[in-house]
Amino acid sequence: MDMKDFKIETSEKITTGFHIPEGYFNTFSEKVMQQIPKQEPKVISINTRNKRWIYLATAAILVLALSLPIINQLQNKEEEEISSTEIENYLTLNKSVSDDEILNLLEQEDIDKLKITTSISNDALEDELSNNTNMEQYITNENK
Repeated sequence: MDMKDFKIETSEKITTGFHIPEGYFNTFSEKVMQQIPKQEPKVISINTRNKRWIYLATAAILVLALSLPIINQLQNKEEEEISSTEIENYLTLNKSVSDDEILNLLEQEDIDKLKITTSISNDALEDELSNNTNMEQYITNENK
């Protein structure tokens, strides 16, 4: 096949078949603007919706921030409180702790609560001890 020399400047132009009327582009923008509806759409601000969420989030964070120290303080109080049974169990298992050491750890108010006042006379006490057959058990503190 033989290729012919093709030069764009000298070759025949192909017509498209479409013709634009004269002055069409001069009036084009006016025609488009006439076809657009005159009614403007309602503008909804994004900020009004976001403001509600921002206020809600701020309030939630504020409530959480104020409640955390209270919750933490309540948990610390629960951890610090030791039940009386735990103390009794500790004292019974650790016989090396003497009565004097326990008294040194107690406050005066607690020591006053421990004092027992009895209205038993010495004569009544002697009669009871002399008539009781288990006196030896009380003295030696032995369990049979």
